[in-house]
Amino acid sequence: MIALSTVYSISKHNNPASLVEEIKSLGFSAVELNVEVPESFISEIAGKLKVVSVHNYCPKLSFVPAGRTIYSPFSISSIDENERKTAIMLTKKSIDVANDIGAKAVVFHTGEIEMDITGRILARKYNETGAGNEYSKVLENFLSERKSKLKPYIENVLKSLDNLLNYTANKKVRLGLENRFWANEIPSIDDYKIIFQNFDANSLGLWYDVGHAFVAEKQKVVNNHLDFLSFYSDRIVGMHLHDVIGVYDHKAPGTGEVNFKEIAEFAQDDTILVNETHKSATREDLINSIEYLKNCGFNHKPVPVS
Repeated sequence: MIALSTVYSISKHNNPASLVEEIKSLGFSAVELNVEVPESFISEIAGKLKVVSVHNYCPKLSFVPAGRTIYSPFSISSIDENERKTAIMLTKKSIDVANDIGAKAVVFHTGEIEMDITGRILARKYNETGAGNEYSKVLENFLSERKSKLKPYIENVLKSLDNLLNYTANKKVRLGLENRFWANEIPSIDDYKIIFQNFDANSLGLWYDVGHAFVAEKQKVVNNHLDFLSFYSDRIVGMHLHDVIGVYDHKAPGTGEVNFKEIAEFAQDDTILVNETHKSATREDLINSIEYLKNCGFNHKPVPVS
């Protein structure tokens, strides 16, 4: 069973009933609640569809700080202690939502490192130059700066996760740390190793985002997008499945460049699978992606995580 992220449809609906109706008409019986789902929608969605995961922060926040987006408004890695505590408080609310409606995981963004050469700058340079000598020099400088500035941010991640995992101790919810699109965000492929050495596999793991990893490979931030899966195969909580064309992701699976058969080999019976196609995809492409992913090997029925 593959769930559909509500990100595909949520912006078109002002009531939960019509949202549920559209999702069912697309061929899905399960969902991931994304960050745009209002609190007033949650109980009705959960009453009519299986909710497999909740994306932090959910329900939808009423306030997003200037210069931030609804996808990463507050950070558990922040060196601003007030922001870090706010991020923890709001993440706990997402955990409560997931626990109350029977979702097995909360997917969340772990934060970012404040850098001079940001992930956006790196991506822009790649887009402008490809992977030639000019880009290679920028990448080298980026990686050096990232390494030199990581320490206080990763320490705050570990401190925050310790708090959050204590909170989940009596709940049937796992935390999935999503690999991110911008390369200055946490966790990098090496950051995961630091985090996983500190925390038990039963409560915390990798949430593999196919598109983010695929673009990271193109940008030479990782050697191979499958490395996330092979290095941390015993820590996989779930996957966001979407395709990539060039450096643009969140396309319907089967319409881009990704070889999903390779990825399906890493999916276990308890791996939560979410189609995270965005609204730019056509209805036909999204419907076709169901059979496409099944033919690629994503045809198991996930066993609930105890």
